Amino acid sequence: MSSQPSQTALSFGDDESIPIDSVKDDRDRSSSGLLLRWSRLRKTVLVQKSYDSRISFGAPIIAPGAANGAQRGNTKKVILSDVSGFARPGEVFAMMGPSGSGKTSLLNCLSGRSPYESGVLSINGKPLDQQNMKRLMAKIAYVKQTDIFFEHLTVYDQLFYTASLRLPQTWSKEKKLAEVDRTIELLRLSKVADSEIRMLSGGEKKRVNIGTELLTDPEIVLLDEPTSGLDSTTSVELVKMLQQLAQKSQKTVIMSIHQPSSALFQSFDRVLYLAGGSAVYFGKPKDSLVYLKEHGMSCPDGYNAADHWMDLLDGLSSYTYARSTSMTTRQRLIRDWDNEVIAKELDTSVNEEGDKSTTSKNKEYSKYNTSWGFQYKILVNRSLKNSRSAIFTPINIIKSVLIGFVAGVLYFQMDYTESSIQDRASYFFFTMTYWVMDSMFQSFMTFPTERDVVLKERASGSYRLSAYFLAKTTSELPARVILPCVYMVISFWMASISNSFSIFFATVGITLLSVMTGEAIGLLVGSTVYDMEKGQTVLTVVALFLALLGGFFVQNVPSWLDWAQYLSPFAYAFFAILPIVFNEPIPCDGSDIIPQCGGSDTGSIAPEGVLEMLTVKNSVAFNAGMLFFFALFPRFIAYFALRAKKEGDR
Repeated sequence: MSSQPSQTALSFGDDESIPIDSVKDDRDRSSSGLLLRWSRLRKTVLVQKSYDSRISFGAPIIAPGAANGAQRGNTKKVILSDVSGFARPGEVFAMMGPSGSGKTSLLNCLSGRSPYESGVLSINGKPLDQQNMKRLMAKIAYVKQTDIFFEHLTVYDQLFYTASLRLPQTWSKEKKLAEVDRTIELLRLSKVADSEIRMLSGGEKKRVNIGTELLTDPEIVLLDEPTSGLDSTTSVELVKMLQQLAQKSQKTVIMSIHQPSSALFQSFDRVLYLAGGSAVYFGKPKDSLVYLKEHGMSCPDGYNAADHWMDLLDGLSSYTYARSTSMTTRQRLIRDWDNEVIAKELDTSVNEEGDKSTTSKNKEYSKYNTSWGFQYKILVNRSLKNSRSAIFTPINIIKSVLIGFVAGVLYFQMDYTESSIQDRASYFFFTMTYWVMDSMFQSFMTFPTERDVVLKERASGSYRLSAYFLAKTTSELPARVILPCVYMVISFWMASISNSFSIFFATVGITLLSVMTGEAIGLLVGSTVYDMEKGQTVLTVVALFLALLGGFFVQNVPSWLDWAQYLSPFAYAFFAILPIVFNEPIPCDGSDIIPQCGGSDTGSIAPEGVLEMLTVKNSVAFNAGMLFFFALFPRFIAYFALRAKKEGDR
């Protein structure tokens, strides 16, 4: 192994020439911010043998002893291999490396979104346990590479709702709006402030993403590939903005970046190079070139230093020693970097400061800046705006009007006689079936489509899950019930179901209860099955199975399936509405539909006889009560299913 006498100087050196001591001095320099240290962070994942050749988990290093087990079944892949480093307040720290080197995995660990097997993570010298990390997550802004939003919202709405939820509740609305305006101006979003996010360009979405996190005044800002999709000039301006933010507000800014321009590379305060999950250099950008020169890998004059590093880590550079030996430049860089020197010094600093922190005042953070009630109020407002955009749309209104008109034409002006009994029953079964299924499949889309946004916002401490869940379900209710009402107003009177307004309102009430029940079942499936294709398959099978048990298609259910009828909202809705409609004696008309009429066109049959022929079970109150029960119970299960999601998913 080649000697590396200057490694410690290159790793931590400031403008002064005493590098290692600067780790201990960080406490004094960082009194107004958060100094983040990590020592010997190690993370592995279990990879199934059948997917080894198709799925990349980031790092190509195989854990010791895993090679022998690769042929037998699962194998462990090392994502992070004892990585150490620190990031100071007031500086921009960049981690670089080829795709799959572990950059995003390290960011996930530092943000508390992902667990790691071993190592120490500390803030201002105080090691973080799981409970402290959860509290601190509210003060960590994590800008992910993918720009995740409710895209029906405008830029201003997105920033306003973020400010309302994550800035202190004690702030006035005017103060929060001022912060929104300042962020819009800072990120040059004034021209698109009133545009829906879905209409923005990639670069504009990226700026909205960053603005959403910076708005909350975080202590630590983590950014995963923030310059991806941006041109060179915009990338430099973005990094300059982050540097100004770090210096003026003493923020700790950490970003991952794949291959920066020369101007970007020189602008970073510190860099960490990763290859295959291992650190190969940590220090100042300019010192990294000295380090490479000492190891015989000098950067050619006029060549971008970042590109040169990437060539070395990708194995694209050609050096005599690399061709004459079996070791690539990447393997040699991994071998030569002595990470243990840095780790030991970091451990010493953490131990010294950790002892002192027990007697000093430590700033405590609450996970949420707003109360449950305030969160619910803001989320209802936001969900109503989303509902109007996603549910109460012109196309859905037109659909409800047209289907109501079609049903009214097909069942136009039915007589209240023996021959129309089946038609009246089929009208209501169609009505119940259509609206239950419509609400099922629309509400099923709620959580799979919003999952990423909700997990992102909850990870940042924006709101409690219970506040979101209740706000979502209650805010969408008005939009969901208006459309069935439109349908009923048209088809009920066209079909001449009844001239009584009380019967009309009663049938509308049962219809709306059935809509709520279908929505609850859709929410349950959507909260437990996030895969859209699988979820749609499950919901289709469940919906059709319950519809067949609804009492219209199958009159004689096999005895071993009798229990399943009690799970069908279609049956409860159908059986609740028929006694309301058939509430008067029905005249016989000679059609011989009802055996009691005996083919005569005189006389009538009591409503009880019709209900018995239609195999109606239980009373209106019981069936309506069961609809109400099934409108609530699946929601509770859906809520706890969402809560059961692993913390790592966030």
